[in-house]
Amino acid sequence: MLPLLSLLVSGCSIHPVQQDVTGVPPVDIIHHIRCETRLAIEDKAIELLFAYKGGQHEPSINLAKSLQAKRGQVWKFDPRILTTQEERAFYNRYIRTGIAYDFTLDVTEDNRTALLADPVRLITNGVAGIGVGASGDFSRNNARRFIMSDTFAKLLADDHLVCGGDGVENFVYPIAGRIGIRELISTFIDLNEDKSLQTLDSGSRVFADTMTFLTTLTGSVSPHVEIAPVGSHWGVASPTSFSAFAQRIDKHMVIIGLSMDISKGVAGAAVLSLADRRSALQKSNVVSPAEQSALDAVRQARFDAYLDRATH
Repeated sequence: MLPLLSLLVSGCSIHPVQQDVTGVPPVDIIHHIRCETRLAIEDKAIELLFAYKGGQHEPSINLAKSLQAKRGQVWKFDPRILTTQEERAFYNRYIRTGIAYDFTLDVTEDNRTALLADPVRLITNGVAGIGVGASGDFSRNNARRFIMSDTFAKLLADDHLVCGGDGVENFVYPIAGRIGIRELISTFIDLNEDKSLQTLDSGSRVFADTMTFLTTLTGSVSPHVEIAPVGSHWGVASPTSFSAFAQRIDKHMVIIGLSMDISKGVAGAAVLSLADRRSALQKSNVVSPAEQSALDAVRQARFDAYLDRATH
């Protein structure tokens, strides 16, 4: 009986990971989100060029149309092609913006099985019986976390980033599809232009957003078998029942931090003052102060969330 139970619960993964059900490994998730971010930056630039001076500035409209034809592709161009000094100032203000991603992929699997049989009851034609049962309860958890960063300039110029269409939303596993970065980028720029974001001593404006997606899949089965007695005598059938329950909970979280470029005169002080609070998980080749500021923003968002849970 126990070997039978072992066979029935063999579907429980020893090392559960999100691609078991989404079919999308973490490296592809990162690629999708970086492409979504590139498209969001490009779409915002195209939108602003079309709307410049009430949509009546023909050079800006022509530039927007030419960029729209290369949407999703690498954008490498000299800012001097921008048609006005105001457009060039806007480009210089945002092109070095840092963006950081803090991913957590947390998977929990629970499997429970139970088998109940009464073989003696069948042999004695219901006169006597002995219930025999066995059960198993299995739980597995895997939490995977990784951190990375970019700048707007790197995303737009990365030759290795091949972006197709917009992708689709995955309502069961949102992290495996489009997650809504376009609105995030647009809001960040609009708030900065409205001068309503907090300004650090470094002169940088920062913004952080936390997206949490929880997917719970539950299934159960409880077949019941009645085995008729052998022979022509009436008797009580012998019941055999088996029940199985399986649940998988996928909690996917991504914290996205954005930071405008940091003034060169104060960048060193800004980085050193936060060095003791940085995560060892972040990549080591961060060369942009704005990237580091964005990384610090996602770490601060995670720390703030921890404090909120601890005090409520």
